[in-house]
Amino acid sequence: MKNALLLAAVSILGFVSVAYAADVNVSQSNQQFSEDSLKMKAGDTIVFKNADTVTHNVQIVNSDGDAEDKGLQKPGEIIKATMAKAGDYKVRCGIHPGMKIKVTVE
Repeated sequence: MKNALLLAAVSILGFVSVAYAADVNVSQSNQQFSEDSLKMKAGDTIVFKNADTVTHNVQIVNSDGDAEDKGLQKPGEIIKATMAKAGDYKVRCGIHPGMKIKVTVE
């Protein structure tokens, strides 16, 4: 009986899959992001590394136009942004208007 229960439990657990969130690395250099666009899954995190010689200001804008300001990012600093909900986003630098990334979260 114990063996049958153990076998049943192992069989059930064999069908359970665990989804892990991923980190997507984006660097900033020469007042540019390393990526123009990204496709991610909900729950994934963008890791912004300022490899530039100037300060940046990461802002994430959703499709409604609402912006989340991640604050000033000095050279060498890392900022993380978890993309919790599906949708289309624009990432920009609040200091350097030419720095933009289109992000699609599925």
